[in-house]
Amino acid sequence: MSRWELYGGGFAAPFHGMRARHAPTDHLELCRAAMVVLPKHAAVSHRSAATLHGFPLPANAVPDQVDISVFEPHRSPRLRGVRSHQLTPTGQRVVTVRGLRLVSPEDTWVHLGGLLAHVDLVAAGDYVITGSEPYDGGTPPATRSQLDAALHRHGRHRGVRNLRAASERIRYGSLSPRESRLRLALEDARLPAPELNYRVAGSNGRTAAMIDLAYPAYKVAIEYLGDHHRATPAAYRNDIARRELLVDRGWDVVFVTAADWLPAVAARVRTALRRSLSR
Repeated sequence: MSRWELYGGGFAAPFHGMRARHAPTDHLELCRAAMVVLPKHAAVSHRSAATLHGFPLPANAVPDQVDISVFEPHRSPRLRGVRSHQLTPTGQRVVTVRGLRLVSPEDTWVHLGGLLAHVDLVAAGDYVITGSEPYDGGTPPATRSQLDAALHRHGRHRGVRNLRAASERIRYGSLSPRESRLRLALEDARLPAPELNYRVAGSNGRTAAMIDLAYPAYKVAIEYLGDHHRATPAAYRNDIARRELLVDRGWDVVFVTAADWLPAVAARVRTALRRSLSR
């Protein structure tokens, strides 16, 4: 390849020292490009690792650069478009995801302690120990014991108070950050802790409905309706059928959308619980 072909404009240059046939279209491609020119001992970390692990991040935490970490005694490389961190090795795990070296999910959660607000850190922790397991049986990114061990390793470093406060409120079972935020709003309103993704069996013994948040003893169901619920006629019909099944079984169903103010939702749930007691 001639110098003219290499530098003539036919290639993208995401980072100094490399050329690509096209500019990266997502953060995964950007990380792949960065790791071509970074040292082999570097690992994707912090917000970049959170993105590649599938963490639910708020809009203000979505990475605009590639976060990478190296462990002492290696020194942090300097490269435009890359945010480098130097870590003291204390037992952190490095895993391989899609061919890239990433800091483990539990250690990535710890790295977010100084970056995320309390509620977002709880939602991320819920995801780490839950993943999609209640829905499809998939293995969660990490166990609760691994998350606790990562927090212990973190010691007194940045964000530890935020991490400890969030750790006390992390629970297995939430399938979305909105469900996590709703659960926290109910708890903050001093309501009983709801069951998460509670399964209602049909006449054949199989799951007929899975309720986002439920109070089985009161037969109060809370269903979060995101935009995907109205994306297709089939999804819309399934929502109606599920609600009719729950009502037929004696459940009081409270529907919640993204536009609802969560303290007001907590008040509606409190009313439903009281209504159940008066029956």
